[in-house]
Amino acid sequence: MAAEDVKLLSFWASPFAMRAILALEAKGVKYELIEETLNPKSQLLLESNPVYKKIPVLLHNGKAIPESLVIVLYVDEAWPERAGFFPKDPYARAMIHFWSDFIDKKIFEVAFRAAKAKGEEKEAALKELYDNFLTLESGFIKFDAKPFFNGSSIGYADICLAPFVAWLPIFVDLAGIRLPTAEEAPHLHKFTGAIREHPAAKVAFPDEEKLVAFSRILLHRWASST
Repeated sequence: MAAEDVKLLSFWASPFAMRAILALEAKGVKYELIEETLNPKSQLLLESNPVYKKIPVLLHNGKAIPESLVIVLYVDEAWPERAGFFPKDPYARAMIHFWSDFIDKKIFEVAFRAAKAKGEEKEAALKELYDNFLTLESGFIKFDAKPFFNGSSIGYADICLAPFVAWLPIFVDLAGIRLPTAEEAPHLHKFTGAIREHPAAKVAFPDEEKLVAFSRILLHRWASST
């Protein structure tokens, strides 16, 4: 069987690129990581994702797959012989999609909105995010997370949420985001501890000091533009 050609167009600090790396690492797929500068964007990136012109993009035997969660789905289906990212039960699979959508829209989007906002708008976003964390805790409870949505191995929803953990020091220290306590959200806290120790996360997550330094620049730009 011919060797597969797998490349990932990435940017080291991107939480969305981290999702793609987590999926590939969790499946044990050998791949070449191609770091983009983003300014200017490479011709390869522009040709591979002409619609959004953003990373991450997975290149598999010459075919381009853009968008982080699309990549995670693709990796799960392209390498089915390795541990899957979804439960077999159709209802459970549907609920994994539901909570992954919640994570994308109610955790990531609100967290970045809170980081960029000021004054009353920021306070409202921080309160909304705090409440959303408590709602997410109910999702962990429904799946009896041990410690992941997918049980003892990471799955689709876990990969969706995991990069937030990498960015957590930035969100907490630089953006003022507050997590519920371990008493209020024990499953969320267990998840954050477990995902940091996962072998795939140790590859996907960047050095924290480097990420904090990058984020200070990013937050300054956001503050200057608002």
